[in-house]
Amino acid sequence: MKIRIGSKTKFRNLAEAALWTSGLLAVAIADPNAPAFIETCLLKAAGFFFCPGCGLGHSVGYLARGEFLLSFQAHPFAPIIVTVLLHRIVTLIRYGRQSSTQLREQKLNYV
Repeated sequence: MKIRIGSKTKFRNLAEAALWTSGLLAVAIADPNAPAFIETCLLKAAGFFFCPGCGLGHSVGYLARGEFLLSFQAHPFAPIIVTVLLHRIVTLIRYGRQSSTQLREQKLNYV
């Protein structure tokens, strides 16, 4: 991962973390049993019958409610995807909160 140094990058990191967090919270808070207002799957709209992402939102909703079996039935990869997103959020916040000096030192240690 390339580490950029500067105030713009810190803002971008925190903005991206806020975007991922709000998206994850929105999907987790939404009722997984509620009917969809509009069909948002582009593959289904194009006429395909299989979509690898369909059921992921329901699965995250079930996962947030502790209904692990229903979550796995809706989409088996949801726990992995949520873990990856949480790791990304924590990483972005960590880099967004560090000072430029700390980032430079960390970058020098990687080389």
